[in-house]
Amino acid sequence: MTREHGDIAKAPFKWRKLITSVLIGGVAGFLAASGFMQLVDSEALGRLNASREIAGLVGILYLMTGAFVGIGAINPGVGARFLNVEDADELREQRKVLGLSALGMIAFGAVLVILALAAPIGPIPPGFALAGVIALMVFSFITGARQTRLTDELMKAVSRESTSLAFYLLFLFGGGWAALAHLGYAAGPAMLDWITMFAALMLISAFWVCGRRGMLMPR
Repeated sequence: MTREHGDIAKAPFKWRKLITSVLIGGVAGFLAASGFMQLVDSEALGRLNASREIAGLVGILYLMTGAFVGIGAINPGVGARFLNVEDADELREQRKVLGLSALGMIAFGAVLVILALAAPIGPIPPGFALAGVIALMVFSFITGARQTRLTDELMKAVSRESTSLAFYLLFLFGGGWAALAHLGYAAGPAMLDWITMFAALMLISAFWVCGRRGMLMPR
């Protein structure tokens, strides 16, 4: 980000932009989730269990978030209408960083969807799923590393805080769940559950840190 945090906090509240963003995100999210669950209920994707369903939904959330950010990077004029930025020029200034962020999120979202739909329950053969996951994870790490080099100190601090918070939340919820399972009070988390928890808690942590810094106020 090129503008100071103080300017973000002092910006006038824009109800119209907030409503537009919420409506676009809400409608798109509802349609995507509904479409996925209809496919699950029809068993067209196999008899997916709860772990796979949740992983698929979190993956779709990553795909959608990456797509919205990507729209802003490709077409700043359109993106400025629903993304939380001052104007289209801000998106143009951050086009490369946003593009890398979008690609990384889409890649990680695709990883979750592939794992959710992998055999033996899902339709994707295990060999293809493994190759796809490895390729996408490597791609995601590469885009993340390049993005870090281009990111300013404010966003690096946000990233560090978000990652740290996600670690503690993962230890709290994942570790707590594992402890209950170890003591016989609950069924243990599946391997896919750990990946899903990591992905979901990273998003939650990022929103929490940005909100605490006043970066979610409509501008």
